[in-house]
Amino acid sequence: MMSADSVLPVKLPDEVIEATRQLLHEGEGYQWRVGDHLAAVVDEFGHAIKRAEIIRQLANGVGADASTLRDRECMARFYPPSLRREYDSLTYHQLRACKSAGERWREYADWALDNLPAPVSLIRASIKHNGDLPPAWVGRWERMLVMADLLVVDEQTPPVVRLAAVALIETAKIIGPVGHGEGSSLR
Repeated sequence: MMSADSVLPVKLPDEVIEATRQLLHEGEGYQWRVGDHLAAVVDEFGHAIKRAEIIRQLANGVGADASTLRDRECMARFYPPSLRREYDSLTYHQLRACKSAGERWREYADWALDNLPAPVSLIRASIKHNGDLPPAWVGRWERMLVMADLLVVDEQTPPVVRLAAVALIETAKIIGPVGHGEGSSLR
């Protein structure tokens, strides 16, 4: 019996690749069907082919990105059908965002259910800020500082713009963290 660590290349059957292709092109809910299919394929062929190789062959065979297929399989394993039914009001993408909270995923999934339509961006912001939703200006401020950092290191940035970006970064250091509890305003 061949192990998943063997070096001999084993090709997945064409019908497995074709079934994956068809699932990828179906309508709403296809992410779960694709994930379940991929989990079954990995379980079936995992004794002879490493998981990464299975995903690579499928991705190449259907013209998909391997990371997308890995994501679908991981999501299907993380959220078995019973959990999908429990959270059936949430989309695949909302549950994917909740999964990023690790052990606290259920807390964020319950929050999303209570706050439908619960945009994915709000779920991610809540996770990023440990359950709190900061005011919108905090995210804008953080993005502005990221942009200032990029301007400072960009060789094509005009000197006057670079100076303004440096001044903004230095001002942010003086102000310190904003939007989180004590000192959450710039007043």
